[in-house]
Amino acid sequence: LRRRLAYYSPWLLALAALLGRRGISFAGSRLRPGSHRTASFATKAPDADLGLGGLDMSALTPMQQGFPGLQRYKGNGFDAKACGQACEALAEAIGKGNQHQVDGLFVALQLMMPPFSGAERAVGPPRDDFMLRPEVLTWSDQDFLGGIEENMRLVQDCEAEFAKLMADSKEGFRSPEILAKAMDLSVVYLKNYALDKADALFAAIKPHCLSRGLPWNVKWYQDCATLRCKQSRQAEAAPMLEEIARLTPPHEATLRNLGTVYNQLRQHDKAKEYFDAAAELVGERDQQGNVILDKEDLWNIGLVHKNKKEFDQAIPMLDQALEKWIQDEPEDDVTLAKLYDSVGSCYDEAGRHEEAIVPLQKAKELYSRSIGTESPLYGSACDRLARALVHAGRHEQGLEALVDAFTVIAMQDAVHPTPLFELLGILLQDLPLKKTVDLAELAKLELPIQAAVRNMNYRGLDRDGNCGVLYERMARTLVLCSAPGGSPEEQAASAQRRKTARTLLMHSGPLVEAATKEGLADLRHISSMIKTELEALDNQDAAARLGLGPASAPGIASPAAPARPPQTVAPPPVAPRPVAAPPV
Repeated sequence: LRRRLAYYSPWLLALAALLGRRGISFAGSRLRPGSHRTASFATKAPDADLGLGGLDMSALTPMQQGFPGLQRYKGNGFDAKACGQACEALAEAIGKGNQHQVDGLFVALQLMMPPFSGAERAVGPPRDDFMLRPEVLTWSDQDFLGGIEENMRLVQDCEAEFAKLMADSKEGFRSPEILAKAMDLSVVYLKNYALDKADALFAAIKPHCLSRGLPWNVKWYQDCATLRCKQSRQAEAAPMLEEIARLTPPHEATLRNLGTVYNQLRQHDKAKEYFDAAAELVGERDQQGNVILDKEDLWNIGLVHKNKKEFDQAIPMLDQALEKWIQDEPEDDVTLAKLYDSVGSCYDEAGRHEEAIVPLQKAKELYSRSIGTESPLYGSACDRLARALVHAGRHEQGLEALVDAFTVIAMQDAVHPTPLFELLGILLQDLPLKKTVDLAELAKLELPIQAAVRNMNYRGLDRDGNCGVLYERMARTLVLCSAPGGSPEEQAASAQRRKTARTLLMHSGPLVEAATKEGLADLRHISSMIKTELEALDNQDAAARLGLGPASAPGIASPAAPARPPQTVAPPPVAPRPVAAPPV
């Protein structure tokens, strides 16, 4: 590819290097298409909000101090001591994680700036004497495979260095050196699934990157598309990648990433077209002229067959991809874990449940030692392992893995109702509760459920039918493990779980009814279950007041599983594909 681009200008050669750079991957955690958010990117031109093509300010007379008629009166009462006090408080609030005070102090400090007119703020184009090349992106070139403590130390070191660089820069993001390090730090966040921080940083640098043109805009599109996929917002990622394909010569990383996104959006035939195009572009050929698929192509196309339930074709391709990766890159724990995950889940979906357990346990082990147990990738491995264990009849082990998966998903930045709903579906519909699983074990989910509820509330995800059907399952889980009786401590804990369950049911009822009324889904059976569960709670509370245990309290019935699975408003998931290195 480099030879084919030899006639292009230096910035395009730098872009080719960036596109070919091995780095972050789209998938890994269980990616969910059909997010709660509506994609806005495709409804307007990518740069429509940037004012591109406006007047070249450098053509005007240079701005000088005292330039007549352009400067507003600044006053003489600026209180440097008050500003310094606010800065000290800001540093302390950041260290303690006090987001409310941090937000307030940011506003207070910005308000202390003297008044400036629009005429004063209008400036010429930023410097363009800096070339964005892979060698300047040193922070994101790290593997981050040292476990959670070491990885967090590295992230915080990058953040501290970035703050120092920003402190020494008078131009902020207008400085190309600062902008490059901001893009570098954004990929550090992506690699460590600090998605909220990545989102904030991408929003801050968007106008600066897109207004500079190639290669800055391509890198922003690529990295932000990766973020959107990790946030389960693939519908927003696809137009960004299509824009990259429009702006740049064909490159296998762009083609593979487009294939990955469309595979996750369940457009499997379209995905295969992109994967085939990538293989044609870089693949070697045999004596008959047929393309020889490398390990990337085997993995990509194997997942297409897996998602289409063509397991006879998928399993050999995924097995071969894993074998080649072990041979070529045996130290790449994260990629190997993703491959073990792909292989194991394919075996499980093909009905070969016992064979699925070993590779899925291997994936969990590799994630644990390399990126830690708080990573969504670890949660994804636990999720798939739980499914395989339950399908294989190992119910107690399956419940343990399910609790681990639910806990990780409940705490992550990209929390979404669908994976939580599906995990509780395994618990309530696939596990033979009371027969092989003690109902008291369900109490292990109490704190993870509360964490998920708080996280969803913070992100505004608790206001639609998706939330309603999830909260019903959360409440049902708590009802099942909250029968009266036991020691005073056990009675108090059960009472608290019943209180939480009642709160969830009272919140979910109107949401479910509204979804049915609006025609989003027929959830009348969920509404009936909510009423049944509220009655069960009334019975449990009455028995607790009378001092009756579960065996001596007639009329207390655990809500049964529905005759048909609840129809969630959210779409079903599509198995993710950990792609090759997206362009930086």
